[in-house]
Amino acid sequence: MSKPRPATVGDRLIIIGAGTGGPQALMEILPRFDSVFTGTIVVVQHMRPGFTRILAQNLSHACCLPVYEPKDGQALNCSEILIVPGGTSFSLSRIEGLDKLMVGLEDVSDSQERINKRIDEAMAAAADIYTRNCTGVLLSGMGDDGREGMRAIAEAGGATLAQDEESSVVFDMPSAAIDAGVVHKALPLWNITDYILKGEGANANAA
Repeated sequence: MSKPRPATVGDRLIIIGAGTGGPQALMEILPRFDSVFTGTIVVVQHMRPGFTRILAQNLSHACCLPVYEPKDGQALNCSEILIVPGGTSFSLSRIEGLDKLMVGLEDVSDSQERINKRIDEAMAAAADIYTRNCTGVLLSGMGDDGREGMRAIAEAGGATLAQDEESSVVFDMPSAAIDAGVVHKALPLWNITDYILKGEGANANAA
């Protein structure tokens, strides 16, 4: 295997938030990204620690791109799918003196409030670094996590997509973001990957 290329803010970051119904949805959309996809995909799935590792393993058997749980302090690479470990908050930072990015993971398992807002925190961190090169995707799930994260991405000039009601197991999360006016387009689950790939590199103005 070739050595992974470090990601930079000039590349594209797709950040996906999901809850109830998310594993099935991820299995539908992630295998559609082929090995020539040059962006990075980060998934925040509401799931207990340990179960996200199993999810990553299952997805790795179905996807063309490498799928795994990242470690705190590792470099962010292109053409990879990261499943944020359960019980942690995901962030990004620039590596000093280099045009490269580093993954930050913070254990928030003792704070139910932060557990319930893991998608918001991750999306806001991604928007802060990637701005218009960030695309947020909100899938099936309970509650309203992701609404403020999608707002941060939209305000930074990125694109925001949500799974539509018909294809969602639980429409709470997508609905909360749609009702808040921070979703550029709601799509059936099976159309999300194709839409991203056709618009790769496009910002919210072209979404």
